Amino acid sequence: MPGLEFPDGTDLLQVLWCPFDHEPGYVPRPEVYRWDSSRSDLEAAAPARPEGVKGDYLPNPCVLHPERVVDYPSWDLPEGVYDALEARFEEVEEETGWSYEAHLSVSDGIKVGGYPTWTQDPDWPTCPSCDRTMQHLLTVNSAEFDGASWRTWLAVEDTPAEGEIWDLPYEERTRIQCPHGLMLGDMGGIYLFECPDCPDRPFAYRSDCS
Repeated sequence: MPGLEFPDGTDLLQVLWCPFDHEPGYVPRPEVYRWDSSRSDLEAAAPARPEGVKGDYLPNPCVLHPERVVDYPSWDLPEGVYDALEARFEEVEEETGWSYEAHLSVSDGIKVGGYPTWTQDPDWPTCPSCDRTMQHLLTVNSAEFDGASWRTWLAVEDTPAEGEIWDLPYEERTRIQCPHGLMLGDMGGIYLFECPDCPDRPFAYRSDCS
């Protein structure tokens, strides 16, 4: 992924995903590992498909097309900054129809870096080693866009030639909106964090739902 930093001696980030309910949050549990891809014992393998797992927790095989975008904090915007800009946000929405929270701030979907697309109040973890706020690493969302954010975060390649995305048959829209086939806490997400300041890069995750 462009812009993803690696500790010395590593160039591969692997996210393992246990597709059973785990506390807290009763969601799948992710784990993060970093490797040197030149190791001869690292070979691609088909992901495990354990029995008794909800289909909503098993991602579909997908092809990634990374695209670099800039996003801005929505729920993470400091209160003082929001208060200072609130009148301008309202002016922009009245003039253009674009809402800062829904259209112009944080980007939706599965992404590396940027800001988490919280569906509830932000819950940034603190590093257990250095007591600093950890850095957002990866967001896994239930959908690539919602009923409002599709106006800015629907890929051009997936935009219907005529009409809106919601005019498509349900199955076709779902294939575009949720290509990975995941549903986490009723359109929620799982957010992965790490501490790049500590040599062992402590890892944590959070989850929420709508």
